[in-house]
Amino acid sequence: MLEILLFSLGVMYTPGPVNILSFNNGLQKKLRAHVPFALGVASGLCIWFILVGYAGASVVDEAMLPLVGGLGVCFILYLAYKVMVADVEMTRSNGEGVSLRYRDGLLMQLLNPKALMVAVPVATVQFPSVGIAGVWIAVWSVGLSALAFGAPTSYAALGGILGKRVNGVRYFRWINTAMAVLLLAVALDMAYREVFLPLVFR
Repeated sequence: MLEILLFSLGVMYTPGPVNILSFNNGLQKKLRAHVPFALGVASGLCIWFILVGYAGASVVDEAMLPLVGGLGVCFILYLAYKVMVADVEMTRSNGEGVSLRYRDGLLMQLLNPKALMVAVPVATVQFPSVGIAGVWIAVWSVGLSALAFGAPTSYAALGGILGKRVNGVRYFRWINTAMAVLLLAVALDMAYREVFLPLVFR
């Protein structure tokens, strides 16, 4: 069971589109305002764990992975645009920054191939290997989703700590641009690995 936790933590807490957005949100907003987005992320992963855990690998047909990846790329590009054009004419106490809601976190996780990288091997290989079945699939799915809540929350907290040392609209504009470029790079990498390669070498 330790292997399940270590694998899940390793994938969830590495930088990716969800964590990049969370870090940026933490820089410009209070941590409490980030909670709905993090709950959406956790809910999305919980849905994948439960679907794959009960339906098995058949729920994730290889033919649908490029479609999921393509939708994920489009959504990340949309969020990169939101970050790029976000209003930074504000103070940390009352600024809005990029408004990330529960729906954004849920959609991002449902369309994030990285979430499938966690759910498929864990639910189809690691769960059965340690005897996790029946109601315990749901229990473990909820527990692992709590870890998924912690990943964007910790990145947002780190952003909040750094944000206290950053003053001035110019710096926030630069940070937003840098974060948008990172999201664009993630989207392009995802488009290549999750959409182009599977379609070309099918």
